Amino acid sequence: MGYQAINGATFGRVSSKKQVIFGYKMQLLVTLGGVILDFSLLPANITDLQGGYELLQEHRELDAVADKGYISQPVAKALEHGNSVCLLTVPRTNQKRQLAPRLAERINQVRQIIETVNGQLVDQLNFQQNHAHTFRGLCTRLYTKLAAHTICIYINRLLGKSDFLHIKGLAFPI
Repeated sequence: MGYQAINGATFGRVSSKKQVIFGYKMQLLVTLGGVILDFSLLPANITDLQGGYELLQEHRELDAVADKGYISQPVAKALEHGNSVCLLTVPRTNQKRQLAPRLAERINQVRQIIETVNGQLVDQLNFQQNHAHTFRGLCTRLYTKLAAHTICIYINRLLGKSDFLHIKGLAFPI
């Protein structure tokens, strides 16, 4: 049985995993507190830079930290001039212009929050496994898992936990 592009599903490369997949990729906009503000579901052949640009174009006046897949001076300038969005990335080591060490360290700390959220979605909420039979079913399951993540953070805040991103603690209290 061959693959059939339905609802925009395509083959695409996931550079972080060094894999080719058929389906979709998701871009997330996450606060410093780990709350998912916005997301976009894109065909797998869309690059992170293109998907992130499309997502950030919908927002105004914010600082966005991203990984090296988002390094692009033209995109950063377009977001800054059109949306007052400051796109912050740590430059590659072979680039001439480097950030001050303290700023690069701070960006990497923020990236850890993003990686924590991504890890929680995959490991604790089983984000990559959905068993949906239709595109509508896929979207429903994704919305449910994103809402569950937000509710877990909210509950941890209500409980007064300082590490409100520790959502596994809700199911397995210490």
